Amino acid sequence: MSTKIERFVIRHTSGSKINQVEEFDYSKSTLKIGRAAGSEIQYDPEKEVIVSREHGVITRTSEEPPVFSITDNNSRNGIFVNKNRVKGTVPLNPGDEVQLGNNGPVFTFDVYPRPQEMMMATKVIEIPSSIKPTTVSEVQQVTVFPPAEPVKSGLGKQTVERMLVAERKKSYKGMAALFGLVVVALGVLGYTFRDKIFPDPKPAPPPIVLGDSTLKQPDQISRENEDRVVQIEFGWQLFDVATSDELWHRFGPVKGQLRALYMRNSEGQLEPFLDVKKNVSDGVPIGVAAATGSGFVVSGDGFILTNRHVAASWNTRYSFPQFAFPGGLVEVKNGKLEINPEADVMPEDVFGWVPSEAKLIGGRPIQPGLVKGRNTYLNVTFANTSLRRPVQSVTPSDNHDVALIKVEIPESLSEVTMVDNYKDIKPGQQVTVMGYPGVAPQQFVVRKSNDPFNPANQFTSVPTPTVTPGSIGRIVHGSSDKDMTYSTMGDSYQLTINATGGGNSGGPMFDNHGNVIGIYYAGMSDARGTQISFAIPIKYGLELMGRKKIADR
Repeated sequence: MSTKIERFVIRHTSGSKINQVEEFDYSKSTLKIGRAAGSEIQYDPEKEVIVSREHGVITRTSEEPPVFSITDNNSRNGIFVNKNRVKGTVPLNPGDEVQLGNNGPVFTFDVYPRPQEMMMATKVIEIPSSIKPTTVSEVQQVTVFPPAEPVKSGLGKQTVERMLVAERKKSYKGMAALFGLVVVALGVLGYTFRDKIFPDPKPAPPPIVLGDSTLKQPDQISRENEDRVVQIEFGWQLFDVATSDELWHRFGPVKGQLRALYMRNSEGQLEPFLDVKKNVSDGVPIGVAAATGSGFVVSGDGFILTNRHVAASWNTRYSFPQFAFPGGLVEVKNGKLEINPEADVMPEDVFGWVPSEAKLIGGRPIQPGLVKGRNTYLNVTFANTSLRRPVQSVTPSDNHDVALIKVEIPESLSEVTMVDNYKDIKPGQQVTVMGYPGVAPQQFVVRKSNDPFNPANQFTSVPTPTVTPGSIGRIVHGSSDKDMTYSTMGDSYQLTINATGGGNSGGPMFDNHGNVIGIYYAGMSDARGTQISFAIPIKYGLELMGRKKIADR
């Protein structure tokens, strides 16, 4: 049974991070390497210029047995594993040395605890061929023939020496034979009882873990992501595409009062009586003069996710002002438009009307797409700053309340980490929402002008995000033709979070690992003051970014 791996371990052995050790949760399937802000193994952009922004990536390619690989993302200076240059993707084993560029920083890849089967093998040291083994030289017996002497009785001195040498040789041979027998016997016994003499080493018990070290409290999530959550200010108006004229909601006399007028379209639905501004003597423009929302940075080059009703509000349900009710009903009688003095139009009669889907202008039917909206302004402000940055582009989703906007900024931005775990989310899981609710107190600053051509002091607000912890109370699934179900909210998380409200729309919802898993977008309350709120699964944001296919919904 293999040891359960808890975390990746990166030991830096050279470069600007020498002697540093970085650890990453093993649940991550990839570790990005580079100078980009989103890299797990991140290098200083100024000190490590030999490292590319997205130099490479370490991937866990198999869970059991654990298998790893490293990929070179076509970096300029390449990747070397154990001094060998990587071409494409190659295997990576715990203990391998990774160098970024020929003269770049070096780190050692490892996991903790390292499974027994992944321990480094014992190295075999070869004896150089220049060193010869020790040899045993035998002393050759040389028979010496002494000069002839008179024959003597008894044993002579040389005879006795020869006898002693012979006996000594016999003793040596006997001892060698006995030693050989002992060695053989010990070998047989060792093989027979090898399991008892040399038992298999037991893996070291895993360290005692008192808690999940990857879990994060709301205050930690706030500190890590404050600079990534932005405030959005906007205003918009509706206009006629054919003439580019602004469209207004027309008012008229009903029962002696000036009331907002409504008319039934060809599909039998009521909508506001729209007309171009020059034809309206009494009325109000369709749009919003000033509103706020929230968003969060999803790429280093300035892309931000928010709600569609923040970035392109004319594509979502319109909120009529209270003075628009009760309204009067305009009908066609004898080919003429007349106000029915007996009919009152109430908010529920036009609930759900979307401005861009208007079907009438001046009481006449129009083709689809001839009514559109445009932002009079759309600005982004980063936390604890006062500079408003204009949005350069807006891309709204066509199937949920999500939009992708972009601001131009010279420096690389720090981005949030997004995880699509919609299928694994369970009610009761802890979450944290960040954003800029309109009910929160605002901080203002007076900035002294140093511009001689505009010496007036500037009085402006400085946004600071609000952190709201809570939990997921329910998973709301979208409508399904397969299951014959209908949902008025689409795919949503119902939250036990109520300290939010208008202005928080578009803010990120984090899980307790600090990953963005949803986008806050709506709240509901009843007459008793009970409040619930909702967030969109992040999968719709990833889809809008081009990172998730429609088939994956």
